[in-house]
Amino acid sequence: MSKFDTLCQKLETMDREQFAQLFNQKSVDVISKLSALTFDGKDGVAAYMEFILAAAAADGNLAKDEFKLLKPMFDHIAGKSVTYNDAVKMFNSMGLNRPDTLKNVIDKMVDIIGLVNDEIKDDIVMLCLLVCSIDRDVSEKEKEWIKQLIEPLKIEITPMQYINGFLENAGSFTLATTYGDQPRMRVLGLKIPLDGKIYFGVGTFKDVYKQLQANPKCEILASIGADFIRWDGKATFSDDPRLMQFVEKVMPDLVAMYKQMGWTLGFFTLEGGSAEYCNVSNEKVKIF
Repeated sequence: MSKFDTLCQKLETMDREQFAQLFNQKSVDVISKLSALTFDGKDGVAAYMEFILAAAAADGNLAKDEFKLLKPMFDHIAGKSVTYNDAVKMFNSMGLNRPDTLKNVIDKMVDIIGLVNDEIKDDIVMLCLLVCSIDRDVSEKEKEWIKQLIEPLKIEITPMQYINGFLENAGSFTLATTYGDQPRMRVLGLKIPLDGKIYFGVGTFKDVYKQLQANPKCEILASIGADFIRWDGKATFSDDPRLMQFVEKVMPDLVAMYKQMGWTLGFFTLEGGSAEYCNVSNEKVKIF
């Protein structure tokens, strides 16, 4: 798997909150830097909007996820709050549904990129790639479009942010433990990102809790289509009260049932292990 494909896969599986934060921060940085290159700043803002809209048009369609991300821009252009259908009409009226007409835009973007430093180049390309990956699928057309601008860059996210995004997209995942010399597996769905770590919760009355207490070595396996991650380590339990507060917010029915039955949750994270991304073709990327 190429570095560019790995980057696309990271963005596709990134946690949506982290995704929005990255997009907003990169937007602020790019607008500021492009505006500084012009006398009144207006051309810088216009250039930013052109970059973003062209990225959305890379495959000739305005997806609903793209609209949600770019709604403030469409509202700004229209001078009012617009709906998805309104935005599609605007998108089409600007000729953005015909990627073959975007050559002049691409040429202009390449010219602008040629005038700025490497830091701004990276931010511009990252913004365009974020727009293309908002629907969790960077198509081949979008990849080819991005490659016309500049060589791929690296995304600075932590291993835990990457794993958390992958687990979020997978929805459920498998935890493997041992019972003596017998492997045991079960499906989990609860994960809690906290202080740069990812915690999991299991009932302290369950066999899985007893197995982790007896032998903390375990492994998490999550898959998305033909892609999957493996994360192994030793289960380290925590009694941080914020973990239960998180569960109370996202799974109130579960908490109510546990309270009614007199049960408790035990929270643990994995430490001292390794993680890797793999696929059915046995291509592997070490996460840590």
